[in-house]
Parts: sequence; C-alpha cells; structure tokens
Amino acid sequence: MTFKFKRKRILLSEKNKSSRAIGYARATNNEFENLEEQIKNLKEEGCSLVFSEFISLDAEVKPQLNKAINFLNKGDQLIITQLDRAFKNKRECLMTINKLINKDIKLRTLTGFFAANESPKENSSIFKILYELDNLEDKSLGEIKREQLLRRKLSGNNMGGRPKISPLKESLVIRLRNEGYSYRSIRSQTGIALSTIRRVILEGELT
Repeated sequence: MTFKFKRKRILLSEKNKSSRAIGYARATNNEFENLEEQIKNLKEEGCSLVFSEFISLDAEVKPQLNKAINFLNKGDQLIITQLDRAFKNKRECLMTINKLINKDIKLRTLTGFFAANESPKENSSIFKILYELDNLEDKSLGEIKREQLLRRKLSGNNMGGRPKISPLKESLVIRLRNEGYSYRSIRSQTGIALSTIRRVILEGELT
C-alpha cells in the first residue's frame, strides 16, 4: 500500500511538472519596442516559449497565434499580455476560449483575465471577465481605425467625404468619451452616428 501511494504521488508530480506556459505576442507594423516588451513580460511570467508576430489586429488569420494554440496540450496554458493582442472582437475571443476549454487548456492575461491565483467561481473574477470583454471591441476598433487613418495619411489620399458635425458637437463627443462613456452611450445621448463618433475620437487622439 505504501508503494502504491508513493507511486501515485510521483505520477501527480510528473503531471504537474509537464504542464507548460506558452506565450503569444503581437504588434502592428514595425512596433519593435512594443513586441519586445510583451515578450519580456511573458518570459518573466514563466513562459518557456513565446510565439510572436507583426500583424494587423483585423487580419483574418494570425499564423503564430494558430501555431501557439496547436502547440499546447491538455493542462497547458496560453498567456497573452491583454486580450486585444490576440482577438479583434468578443466573438473571436469567445470562440477561441471555447476551443481551448475543450482541450483543457487555460487562457489568461497579465491584466488578470482568468488569473491563476483566482477562482473562476468568485464574483470578482466574473465581473473582471465581463468588463474586459466589454472593452475589447472598443480597443480593437481603435487600433484598426488608427491604422486606417495612418495609411491614408502616408498614401496622401483625401480623407474627405465623411459626415461633418459642428465643433460644438465634436467637443461634446470628446468630453463624454473622456468621462468614460462608451461609443453606444455617446450615440444615444447625442444622436450622432457611431462611425462619426469613432472618427472624431480617433482624429482627436492623432492630433
């Protein structure tokens, strides 16, 4: 009986030891410092291997992210610095989470999403998850729009043709956003189209 008990403990120890933490890092265009910082933080977190790439957030396929997921086995965990490094919207994020759960693989971020030292049953964890998912789409849209504006400026294309609003309304949009209101909330308060709200906010950030 003693031998069997010790053997069981050894097997459990070996199982825990074999689980791995794999990282994924992504940056846009040639943001070398951004990518290097992510890789550094992921390695400090304990990632034995970090898959990384320069690729736009709205790319349909992220080859290195797919490689990272395929590299993982049951009991492993995929770590990213924050959700918008890997996912452009809630649907893409939830689909990947479901895929990882089915493989018994954990996803977590350095910002606390599915943090290892927290129980997923705790209310605080649930609210943190919902909060990050609620903000993911705004973050990814912001990056995509900034890329589009930058490409237009670099190519010298005319950025006209968009709906115009008065400077007063532009100031109101910016003030509401600075106060923490979401794009949809600003639309309901002002009646301004979402596309115009995004343009005003993003152009304000670029100036």
